[in-house]
Amino acid sequence: MSPSPDATTVDLSTPDGIADAFINHGVTLASVKGITDDDLEAVYAEAYGHLAEGRAQEAVEDLMLLVTHDPWEPRFQFAYALAQQLLGQHEAAAQHYAQALLMDATNAGCILRLGECMEAMGNLQEAEEAYRSCIQLSYLDPEYHLVRAHAQARLSSLSGGAA
Repeated sequence: MSPSPDATTVDLSTPDGIADAFINHGVTLASVKGITDDDLEAVYAEAYGHLAEGRAQEAVEDLMLLVTHDPWEPRFQFAYALAQQLLGQHEAAAQHYAQALLMDATNAGCILRLGECMEAMGNLQEAEEAYRSCIQLSYLDPEYHLVRAHAQARLSSLSGGAA
């Protein structure tokens, strides 16, 4: 999941050392607290179940724990963003979708959701750009055919039917 910290160069006794450990060595709050990947996965499974059932409010606290304790995991960022989006917190959702994209720039679904947030916030030009990027990126993986269809529909809607 997370990069392994390099114990020989990590110093958690100073603010600079903590920042260096986090940025340059992939140390996470979970690893510092001794929380295992299995523990995080169990929390993710429960939160994902809530999201799948449309219960974003019940998922958001667990997802916040995940993005706080392992911010390097794109699935956690995406799921937290989705919960925020479902709760109408489009700006926060967009920020976390962007973080997930920094870690996995090939996720067409993430770009689609980012476009939806931009659209909801009234940033229509950015939404159109996101939908166009989503469509292009979706051709890299056949699994994204439904994502592409949704992005095409949203783009067509924004463009007055002329996507």
